[in-house]
Amino acid sequence: MTARYRRCGRGSGPMRPGDQKVVAEFAALLAASQRPALWTGCGDVAVRIGERGLERGRSLPEQQIDADPLALILIHPDTETTLTGTLHCAKARIHGAWTNPYRLLTHTLAGRDLPAAPT
Repeated sequence: MTARYRRCGRGSGPMRPGDQKVVAEFAALLAASQRPALWTGCGDVAVRIGERGLERGRSLPEQQIDADPLALILIHPDTETTLTGTLHCAKARIHGAWTNPYRLLTHTLAGRDLPAAPT
């Protein structure tokens, strides 16, 4: 994961536009991770999968908000393609509402296989 945040330029000197973009994305990721938006039961959710990964999940239309475990499907962070069938996920695995900076933490974006279903 550290390779993703390497400086674009070679050596020292002023930051270039590519460097500034990477720094801004990383700062947004840190802010979103430290202060996740509360998930109210509507919209997509960031769910913890594995040790450190987050994935974009969507509850089924018939899902009760107060149910534990939740019935979710995991979807691709960019294309919204369904990645899994229905998963039953404990509410303790919910990180918060899905926001775009979480894309960098997904297994899907990194090209890795999804770990076993969350419990």
